Amino acid sequence: MRKTLVGLFEQAPRKQSIHFFDLDETLFHHPTDEKGVRIHVAHPSGHRVASLTNTQFNNYKLPPGHKFDFSEFRSSHKFSQTAKPIRKTIAKLKALNSTGKKAEILTARADMDDKEDFGKHLNKYGIDIDKVHVRRAGNLPGSAAQNKKTIVSGLINKHGYNDVHLYDDNHENLNTFLGLKKDHPNVTFTAHHVEHDPVSGRVKITTTKV
Repeated sequence: MRKTLVGLFEQAPRKQSIHFFDLDETLFHHPTDEKGVRIHVAHPSGHRVASLTNTQFNNYKLPPGHKFDFSEFRSSHKFSQTAKPIRKTIAKLKALNSTGKKAEILTARADMDDKEDFGKHLNKYGIDIDKVHVRRAGNLPGSAAQNKKTIVSGLINKHGYNDVHLYDDNHENLNTFLGLKKDHPNVTFTAHHVEHDPVSGRVKITTTKV
């Protein structure tokens, strides 16, 4: 009987976890007034027809022929000017790293124009990008939700993670992430919806696991 129990324990898969944190409105908040960072919308003729906050961009449907201008989102200087820390989620990321657990940043942004300046701003709040990998979904073609899904799926296949978490303020990103269960039925996926109130500073995190 004892040998049988030992055999069962030896066959149990070892938990290999990774935690992904969105950047904007999850780790850092941006003002919604004219001082905040914006994604601009350009008409086919070239003139600007709209300027969107990160939250507005998540639900914006681009008209045919129009293009997004992400120049402000690629500006490390603009990020340093506008990004204010959401301390609860930053503390969570740092706590995971301090206990030896794997935690990374998974952002919808593409490459920043000055990695050193970007890293300095994060380092002010204890996030060392030499130790915390910043994965940039904006470097891939397609929507932020689908690109994040592609990145996470690739890392599961490469490293064998079987316990995967995503902290994000956007429901579409989280729902698409949970949809990975169909491709990876033996992996546990946990979505953490982050809702930050910039006035009070309060953060509410709602968790869904599949």
